[in-house]
This record gives sequence, structure tokens and C-alpha cells, in this order.
Amino acid sequence: MKLHQQRTCIGCRTVTSKNELLRWVLTDGAPLKVVSLDLEGSAFGRGTWTHATQKCVRQAVQRKAFARTFRSAVDDSQVAQAFTAYEDQLAASQQSGKHDESGSEI
Repeated sequence: MKLHQQRTCIGCRTVTSKNELLRWVLTDGAPLKVVSLDLEGSAFGRGTWTHATQKCVRQAVQRKAFARTFRSAVDDSQVAQAFTAYEDQLAASQQSGKHDESGSEI
């Protein structure tokens, strides 16, 4: 029996399956590193996780959880915009009747 990997949401601090969470990573930026969304879940380096809700993402930014998790000063000003773009992309794919991963119709 295969165990599901568990991760902690840095917004609400709830432990859940990593399949239910979004992964965030650091990318190079000047002068600070920038937090960006890793939809594939395969970006190199340390990642951190949040639920796919505005509430958890907002809490993570307010609590400065990204800087604490990545153990460095980070620019998290674009996090809310990246999450909104993700939600818009998700809504558009649901309206078109296409399933994101396989491309098949629902």
C-alpha cells in the first residue's frame, strides 16, 4: 500500500496530501528572489505549499511565511497576482470543457 505524501499549508498550517496543495518556489530576481507558482511540481530547489484558496495564500503573505520557509528575504508582492492568474486559467479551462492534464473533453 502506497502512502500519500503529506505537506503543511503555510497559510492555515493544516497538514494534508500534497495532491491538494499548490507548490511555490523561488526564482531569481533582483535584488530579492521572487516567489512563483510551480504548477508542474517539478521546479528545482526548495518548495513550499498552500491550499488553492485566496484565504490561505493571503494568510501566507500576511504572516511572511514565504520568507520564513525559504529562510531568506523574498519578494512575495507578486504572489497574489500569480494566484489570481492561476484561478483565471483554471476557470477558463473548465468553461472550455477541456481537462487540463489529458486534453480530453469532459
